[in-house]
Amino acid sequence: MNRRQSVAILVLAGLLTACGFQLRGVSNLPTSLTQLRLIDDGLNANQIRQLSDMLVKAGAKLQNSDVNDPVQLKVKISRLTERNLADSAGTGKTIVQISKRLSYSSNKVTDVTPSQMKVIVRQINIEQDSNNLLGTGSEKKAAERTLEQSLFSQLIFQLKRL
Repeated sequence: MNRRQSVAILVLAGLLTACGFQLRGVSNLPTSLTQLRLIDDGLNANQIRQLSDMLVKAGAKLQNSDVNDPVQLKVKISRLTERNLADSAGTGKTIVQISKRLSYSSNKVTDVTPSQMKVIVRQINIEQDSNNLLGTGSEKKAAERTLEQSLFSQLIFQLKRL
């Protein structure tokens, strides 16, 4: 790259940052939420690890105790009842809607009582083949992992808006 191209790239980068442009998802949690204590309400080990990793990437420092008065974030995921949306009797295929609900509440350092419980619901449709029960089970598990990741991403997005 010659000198003229380098200068042009630097000028363009300077203009982009000067106008306030930033990539979506790059912003961090508010300073009041940087010290967090995660309280899981029935999450399994994989869910706790995934949520913890996502919170740390968002700028949170997770704590295991109430030292330094961290904000307590209570999170619960529950699976909702599956719904059959369509059924093809001839081929043995069914479209099923899998839904999960994430409930969370937090208490800010200045609050005495926890904030109201908030709920995020997500669903995904999968096609099940009654002739391939093993494949159906793995598809359900993959869909549930996708739902959990989507719920955790939405939770972090909501926390950034506080």
